[in-house]
Amino acid sequence: MNRSGSDDPPVEVNPYIRYPIITKDQMKTIANDKFKFEYGYASYGHHTSNSDPTIHSLSDLTDPTQLKSLLPQRRPEGSPIDTLSVKAGDDAMLVSPTVLAVADGVSGWELKHENSSSGIWSRSMLETLSRLMTEYKVSHSPHHLHKRDIDQILDDSYLHTSHQMDLQQLGGSSTLILCMLSGIYLQIISIGDSKLYLIRDGDIIKTNDEQMISPLCPQQIGTHTLSHMPSEIAWVDSIELQKDDIIVVCSDGISDNLYPHEILEFVNHNLNSKKNNLKAVARIILSKAKTVGFDDYAYTPYNEKVNNLPNSMRNDTVSAGGKLDDMSVCIAKVIPNGNI
Repeated sequence: MNRSGSDDPPVEVNPYIRYPIITKDQMKTIANDKFKFEYGYASYGHHTSNSDPTIHSLSDLTDPTQLKSLLPQRRPEGSPIDTLSVKAGDDAMLVSPTVLAVADGVSGWELKHENSSSGIWSRSMLETLSRLMTEYKVSHSPHHLHKRDIDQILDDSYLHTSHQMDLQQLGGSSTLILCMLSGIYLQIISIGDSKLYLIRDGDIIKTNDEQMISPLCPQQIGTHTLSHMPSEIAWVDSIELQKDDIIVVCSDGISDNLYPHEILEFVNHNLNSKKNNLKAVARIILSKAKTVGFDDYAYTPYNEKVNNLPNSMRNDTVSAGGKLDDMSVCIAKVIPNGNI
């Protein structure tokens, strides 16, 4: 029995984040970006089970499982109802008119550590980031977020997610790629090897740098990296957007199987020449990556990475064949924001 006289376990207090009520009027004050995203997405869960939930509207995050306390219970009132959290195996993806993100959960935790879930880590990290960005934009309006604000959001989200995982005695980690609208700019946060490609007039004009701990191990954040904050290692950049820019964000399940020029070709051909919609193009990219992943004779960017290692690091073997992995991809078109 706890000190309140109840047999219920004491309620844990989150020391990092408070969630204020955000009204619809407050949400209107932050609709001051020049652009918004029109988007489509697709995902494939290689490390998954049929019982895993895949898509949840962030208008209501109540989870009927025993892990429900891990995730924020509700979005702030007035948050866009078309924000989705997409889980595919250990990947998690966030898609909305203002924020796009992929967190690629590092597989293998469950094999090495009991009570681990990189998929839960990934989803909780992205949802907390989305919530905090909304709250920061409200508190800073009409000013746009700067790098110091993004660093603070990233670190606070990380501390919150780490604390929630600790309460559940869970371990996990992920890479991260996130881009968000801020006025006329696209703000980009990257940790690890998930990729972003900004396409303008048929060419890739911007991508993020890959960050690796070792030749085949990406930089990551998780329950085992509390010795440093994400802002200390994140690749953060911004670029001024133009109408009709195309943005592709994906986990390495896509970029390990498809070269950037192949992704560019699929986008240009199917979006511009064949006039397919964004969701169809995302599905085509996913289908191409899966086809390569299951091809034992394909030669991929991942094979190239492995074969460029010294012979001693790859036991004198030559890598060939696609790489099977969770795959998440979102493609977005930059269009004028009709709400301002």
